[in-house]
Amino acid sequence: MYGSQKIQCRLISELKGGYRSPLDLYTMGQRIEDDYLTEFTMPTAEHMRVTAEAITELQFNRITELLGDPKRDIYALGGRISDTIATYLSFHLRQARMGVFHIPRDPESWPEYLLRMKPGDIFFITHFCRYQPNLAKLAKQAYTERKAQVILMTDKRLSPANRYASEVLAVPIDTGTIWDSYSAALAVTEALVTRVAEENWDNTKHRIEAWDSARQNSTGVDL
Repeated sequence: MYGSQKIQCRLISELKGGYRSPLDLYTMGQRIEDDYLTEFTMPTAEHMRVTAEAITELQFNRITELLGDPKRDIYALGGRISDTIATYLSFHLRQARMGVFHIPRDPESWPEYLLRMKPGDIFFITHFCRYQPNLAKLAKQAYTERKAQVILMTDKRLSPANRYASEVLAVPIDTGTIWDSYSAALAVTEALVTRVAEENWDNTKHRIEAWDSARQNSTGVDL
């Protein structure tokens, strides 16, 4: 019985960890006393190392092949903070290829994008703790109702959306401070969009040229 109780306590602790707030992190964390910038950035370097070891080249290539497939539309969305990563991915991929959409954060607009999805399209979701149940529900709908392929970027605790994902990119985010760090997640995202753009460089080149020309003509911006 004692062993069972310990397991239950650990599971409860892990579940609570998925919804922890900055108030919890401050209570649990250690204060940085001196050389704040140096001490703060040290975990970031470790995050990069761990991420490079955790994501295999084979998985990375699979994902970039999916993201670069012109037959598949791409829909990207993230949580309250991590949506900045989904925005970054969608903006750069839009310059490299057609059929890339960033889903607005307002849930009222989600049905429109959900109904656009075709079987085989990509739903790229960035979902870190504290997990938002409505994002996991949207991933489930994309997978079960629209037959889309879900690519999930999350933390080591794994978003509940992982059960619907064909590819899971689990990156470290813990810093021991009141804020988690998305540096490793952003680095992986940068690598993904750069690889996609370079692998299809002729198309990327023509699209960027057309993009810049349209931007200049519509906004009057001198490029």
